[in-house]
Amino acid sequence: MPSSSDIKAQLRTRLLRARRSLTADERAEWTTALREQLEPELSGVSSVAAYWPLGTEPGGADFIPWLSRRVDRVLLPITCGNGVLNWADYKGPHSMQPGQLGISEPAGPRFDSRVLCGCDLILAPAMAIDAAGNRLGKGGGYYDRALSRVPRNHPAVLAMIYPTEFLDSIPATSHDRRVEAVVTAAGIHRFSS
Repeated sequence: MPSSSDIKAQLRTRLLRARRSLTADERAEWTTALREQLEPELSGVSSVAAYWPLGTEPGGADFIPWLSRRVDRVLLPITCGNGVLNWADYKGPHSMQPGQLGISEPAGPRFDSRVLCGCDLILAPAMAIDAAGNRLGKGGGYYDRALSRVPRNHPAVLAMIYPTEFLDSIPATSHDRRVEAVVTAAGIHRFSS
């Protein structure tokens, strides 16, 4: 019988293949609809910890500039090694520089993950979410470690996925942090505590 990590690895492979098979038009259509679903959640929100969607990730390549026009502060992750994330303020495209993993990261003062407790909302990346709010990430555990410092429901942790990535169940362990809600092009689903 395959282990939970084997099942997760197989799921990631299948989901990544499915994302890559989406046409540019499909991604654009779902991105527009996803943003329409997310926008009301940003009403009254001042600060958001987010991530810059890469490649075929939901949200689109221009998601962070879009988000920064709707809230006062956007924090983005900085990879520090040993599976740790720090955070820095997004100050526009000119403030971005290549990071350790080849992902663009903001320059400027860094904060450890305790800064997340002062945010109004956290957007966490996900490959999939299940009916209980379990999040399947990319497998590095970076976000699970960062989110372990954040009390449940304050601030709320949301994940953005494509509608086809909302699954019945995902193997989860005690260190996997569930999300409070998932937003897709089809709508927002909130999970009970």
